[in-house]
Order: sequence, then C-alpha cells, then structure tokens
Amino acid sequence: MKKNGEYKVSLKYCPKCGNKLETDSQFCDTCGADLKSRKEVSEVTPAVKTEVPQKQPVQTAEKIVPSDVVYGDFWPRFGAIIIDGIIISIISWVISFLIFLPYYVYHPFRIGEWWYTFPFDWLIGFLYFWLMETYNDGQTLGKLALNLRTVDEKTFGPTTTGKYALNNLLKGGGFLIIDFIIGIIKNSGEPEKRLRIMQNASETVVISTK
Repeated sequence: MKKNGEYKVSLKYCPKCGNKLETDSQFCDTCGADLKSRKEVSEVTPAVKTEVPQKQPVQTAEKIVPSDVVYGDFWPRFGAIIIDGIIISIISWVISFLIFLPYYVYHPFRIGEWWYTFPFDWLIGFLYFWLMETYNDGQTLGKLALNLRTVDEKTFGPTTTGKYALNNLLKGGGFLIIDFIIGIIKNSGEPEKRLRIMQNASETVVISTK
C-alpha cells in the first residue's frame, strides 16, 4: 500500500501468534504484539536496462590477400624479362632496318647511332609490354612462358589500359635499370615482391598463375 509517496508492507497475519489482522492494525488483537515497526519501503524506481555498446571491429590498413594468390618471385620474373627482351630486340631490329634502310645505305659505318636507336628501342619496348599486357590479360610472351601475370594490386584481376601504360613507361630501353634500382630500394622486404617503382605508381603486382 502506498502512503505519502512510500510503500508500506501490509501484514495479514500477526508475525508473533499468527492471528489474522485487520487492515492497518497497530496491535494484534490476540497477543497484543506491536505492529507499528512494520518495514517501510520507499518507492523504488524500476531499474532501467542499459545497453553496453559492443566494441566495433578495428579496421586495419592491411590488405586481405586471398589464400590462393602467390606473388611472383625474382627469378621467374627475371627470366620473363630476358625472353621479352630477346623478342623486342628482334622486332626492333627488323622494324628499324626497314625504316632506316636508306640511312644505312648512305651511311654504312654509322649504323646503330644512339641518337635515334635509343628512343626507337624505348618506343618499341614500351608498345610491346603495354599492348601485350593490356590485350592479353596482363601477360607478355615471357610472362606467359613462366606462368606470371601483371594484375591490379587490390582485385588481382586485369587493370585498366592507363595503369598498364604507366606500369611499362620505363620498361623500354635503358630506363628499365632505373626503374629496377629505385623499385628494389623502395620495396625491399614488402610481401608484394614489387621489383620496379612503376609498379607502385600503377598499383599493380605480378602473381604466379600456376
């Protein structure tokens, strides 16, 4: 029963003799026990259930790599470069001979001068790598022979034409050495096994297709 903002315990039987009591009795009619000391209980506000926020999973910057992806090792990639280099040399020699034949005829002792062979070799090399990777799902003839493929670093699938172009921008001619040296210094110890700095710029990696 509530009285003056408080709850009082209502006794129906005398705690001493067990006699049935009238409502709000002060004394037991049978044994005279004092019932004024009944326990008074203040109004209790029901407890409000509070929800404890659960910890959210921490987002990390680490890239989740599918378990079946294997990054290409140094020696297979080096072998692929050798194979592609031989192919490019043959293509470059044939095309340059046909284009510069009149020059060779009139200047037989000046064949292979650097001022035109260097940019020409770079162009042939760039076009070979770029077009082969773009239209052959990231594989040149050398990569195809050694079960390698150039892919997007996040999706592990073929990347865009622009990124393939950026990836091979320094592959033609002597620029490859610069690309390789800077790449080795920048990527030393990284799990993606990048060997060239242009792989970082183009966001590509080389994986094994075995």
